[in-house]
This record gives sequence, structure tokens and C-alpha cells, in this order.
Amino acid sequence: MHQRHHWADKFRSFLRHMYVERQIYIRSHGHVQFISLSPLTQTAFAAIAFVLLSWIAFASVNVVFKEQIIAAKDRRYVKMQGAYEERMAQLQSAYDELNGQLVITEERFLATTRQLEEKHKQLATLMSQRQSANSQLDAMRRRYAATLSGKEGAPGDGNTVLMRVDGASEGPDVVHTTARPARMTELEPFVIEGSEGIDFAGLAGSAEGDNGVVSLIDTRLAQLDNAQQGLINNVEEVTDRRVRELKSIISMTKVVDPEQMLKRTNGKGGEAQGGPFIDLADTDALAGGGDETGFAKQLFRVSQNLKKMADLEESIARMPLASPLVSYRHTSSYGPRRDPFNGRMAFHSGEDMAAGYGSKIYAPSAGTVTFAGWKGGYGRIIEIDHGNGFRTRYGHLSKIEVKTGQKIAFRETIGRVGSSGRSSGAHLHYEVWFDGIVRNPSKFIEAGHYVFAKQG
Repeated sequence: MHQRHHWADKFRSFLRHMYVERQIYIRSHGHVQFISLSPLTQTAFAAIAFVLLSWIAFASVNVVFKEQIIAAKDRRYVKMQGAYEERMAQLQSAYDELNGQLVITEERFLATTRQLEEKHKQLATLMSQRQSANSQLDAMRRRYAATLSGKEGAPGDGNTVLMRVDGASEGPDVVHTTARPARMTELEPFVIEGSEGIDFAGLAGSAEGDNGVVSLIDTRLAQLDNAQQGLINNVEEVTDRRVRELKSIISMTKVVDPEQMLKRTNGKGGEAQGGPFIDLADTDALAGGGDETGFAKQLFRVSQNLKKMADLEESIARMPLASPLVSYRHTSSYGPRRDPFNGRMAFHSGEDMAAGYGSKIYAPSAGTVTFAGWKGGYGRIIEIDHGNGFRTRYGHLSKIEVKTGQKIAFRETIGRVGSSGRSSGAHLHYEVWFDGIVRNPSKFIEAGHYVFAKQG
């Protein structure tokens, strides 16, 4: 406060020193007059003079340098306009680049989704083929389970078709085992979390959104692709194992090689094939390019395996593998034995199965009755031709329930256990023939244990 008063005093002192009271004298007609100018008036005149001179100076400078000022303003405007246009060009270039990337991204998404959809269709066809391959033996399993439960024609929910053979191999020789078959591992369903109901084509079309959405779509598409690849890998593993096990089951009968059985099953129709030639070595020929070639080749292999699996299952379905009796006691084996009537060594051409008099006898496979009647020491006998070179014979029956020429379904009742002919008690004499040569029935029944097995 004191400092401010000090400066005010100094300013007033300066004004009093510079603008002391002055007088202007005027002489007119011999008379002298004067005008007194106070310090305040002098200060006002000085201020007016300063403003006037400043305006004159400013106007003079504008008049003299007008063109230079206008030129400078024009240069500044041109510079600003150039910078603005350059910025707009940069923005337009960035927009074009972004739009191009979006178009490329959308096309990539659409191409990827088309590939996934095509793979899905192929996998759906493959799974349908796999389901149809299992249908015949599944129906036989249900029928077999119904006879075990004593309710023929009713589905057996507690039974399953099992194919797991310990020590299974590709060759005809199979390690003998009496262990119960383990349940075959089925395909596990796959679910990509959060992928249900996603419209991938729609998402690709709205890719102008946040980069996080694009990244999410990429992740989901990759997950689906991996899941599809995992599924085809799983199917290939299961079908490879199933084919090996089916071959092992056929080999257990010790009568025919699985490949020869496939030829018998397919007949001449098995060679009826065609279609355009597509070299698997051509990386651009299958499924649209190199990235898809591996999947297409794998799909082809699995499809071939499924066809082979279906043919093997059909072959097995035509083989007399099921036991003709539900419950029995083994009394005499196939091969050399001592005759029960004269005590001499003789060849026994079948398997003797003791059971209650009148017990039902079931057809171990579908076929046609070629003989039903009385035949010497066999007593009442039934012979059935199952095709593919297989025939079965049932002797010592008490009752025959079929006629010659009749078509027989799997597990259909054909007769009753008895003791007719050269027999010492109620039992079934069961024979299996292949290509006109009698075979060991126990091998077929043992192989059938790996096809029809009761759980629990």
C-alpha cells in the first residue's frame, strides 16, 4: 500500500514539473490579453496530440505498405489452405486404406465361413455314413438282447454291440483271449463355448466395428476350424481302430482272411466304382487349395475306412457268430473224441450243447433253410445256408419249426432241443460249414462274444 502511494506521489511530482501553469498572451488593437493553461489542460492536449499523431502514423504506414500487407495475408492464407488440403488428402488416403482393409477382411471372413460350412456339410455326411455303417449290427444287437431276456422282438436296452478285441492285429492270427471285451470308445461331442447361434457371415459384413470384434470373430472361426479338425481326427482314429477290430473278429474264426471275406460280401458289385480322377498329390485340386488339401485327403481316408467298416460289419452280420442257444452246458467239442456209444476214437464234426428238453434254438444269422426233416443219426435236423459260403446244421431236435426254402431272420426260432437220432440225451448238435468244409463252431461263438456282449 505504501509502495503504491510512493509511485503516485512521484507521478504527480513529474506532472507538476512538466506541466506548470502557463499563460498565452494575445495583443490585439493595442490591448493585451492572456489565456491561462493549467497542468490538467496541458495534459489533456498532450494526450490528444499523441493519439492524433499515432493515428496519422498508422494511416501513413497502411497507405505506404498496403500492398505488402495484402501480399503477406495472401501468402498466409495460401499456406493455410495448402495445409488444410494436405490434411484432407491424408484423411482420404487413410479412409481408403481402411475401407480396403475392411473389404479384404470381409472377403476373408466370407471365404472362411464358406470353407467351414463346406467342411460341416462333409462332416455331417461322414457322420451319417458312420451311423448307417453301425445300423445293421445295432439291429442285430437289439434282437440278440431280446432273445437273451426271453422277450423276442423287444429292444434290449441293456446290451450293446462291442468290438474291442485285446491284442487285435491286421493279420489272420489273433491272440486267443477269454477276457471280456471292453466297451469301444465312442465319438465325444464337441462344443465351442459361446459359438452357438453366431451369424459369421453377418459379423463379417459388419466388420467396420471395433477391432476387438474382428479379433473375436477370428478367434471363434479358428476355434471352429480346430474343433472340426479335432472331430475328423477323432473319427479317423475310431474308424481305424474299428476296422482293425472287425478284421480281428473275422480272423478269430480261423476260416477266412478278412480281405477275402470283403470280396465275398461285395461280390462283383464291389468293383463298381467311378468318378473323375483327382490326384491327391495335386495341392490345388481338392477343396479349393493347399490349406484344404490335408483335410480333404483325411476326409477321403475316413470315408474309405467307413465304407470298409460297413462292408466288414455286413460280412460279420452274414456270419453265424451268435450262439444258437441262450443257456446250455458244453458236453462235447469239435474234433477227435471217444464215441459215447462204442468207445472208439472218432471225429466229432460239431459242438454238443446240453440244454433242457424243448429249449428254443435260434438262427445265429439270417439265411435260407435248405433242409428240414429226418436224416439218419442226426435225427430231426435243420440245415441253413447263410450265404458267403457259410452253412449251419442243427441235429437231434425234438421239433422243427421251419420248412425247406423258408427265409430265416437273425435270432428267429427254428426248432426245439431234443434227443432224436443217435443221441444219449437232450442236447443240440451244432455244426458250422464253410466252403463245403466243416469248421469248429466254438471259434465262431467265441468271435461272437466280441460282437454281442451283455453289460452288467
